[in-house]
Amino acid sequence: MNAGMEPLQARFRERAARDLDLLRRHLAADDVAAPEVEATAHKLAGSAALFGYAEVGLAARDVDLAFTAGRRPGRDLLEALAARLAGVCAVEPAASLTETPVAAAGGGETILIVEDDELLRAHAERQLRRLGYRVLVAAGGDDVLARLETLPPIDLLFTDLTLPGEAGGEALARAVRSRRPGLRVLFTSGKGGREAASAAAPGHPFLPKPYRRDALAATVRHALDQPVT
Repeated sequence: MNAGMEPLQARFRERAARDLDLLRRHLAADDVAAPEVEATAHKLAGSAALFGYAEVGLAARDVDLAFTAGRRPGRDLLEALAARLAGVCAVEPAASLTETPVAAAGGGETILIVEDDELLRAHAERQLRRLGYRVLVAAGGDDVLARLETLPPIDLLFTDLTLPGEAGGEALARAVRSRRPGLRVLFTSGKGGREAASAAAPGHPFLPKPYRRDALAATVRHALDQPVT
């Protein structure tokens, strides 16, 4: 077990218990298409595998894909996700997680992570610091724009496409680049195809969730090595 991951895994199990309670309440009320259910499935799809719970992530992805396609998710999908979460709450720890060395290390560049999922934000920050980057974090685009003038120079904006508030990932990137021309941008999302196509339009790299350390390292290094436009 990687000792550095244990606190994040413990926090994930605590959140899994809250998510399980939420799903059970919505199943009991036959309210399976509630916005809270969609938000919960989306976050689990993007982060569960990172903390050793790949089966939870796969079950959450099925629910998330139903919402993405504009469909009401079936009870069977929510019940399957609830069963996976119940397993997380009943058994610990998760499967051992190991971190293999990666060649795409940082050179002290500064990266601003904008991610509303607290655990995923903490995970990305930890991994990038271990790779040799300086890291700043924010929970949303509105927060970044409110304090942009006080932030130090940034080499890369690493932002989720789906953020709370008015400034989503693409709007945030446009706003920040208008005030800091030439800033490199890397988008991420757990919703796959639709957002990937959207992020590819302006020519910025895209990293799908959930991402492992080697994929994060390689994609960040690739984004930083791109010519400044």
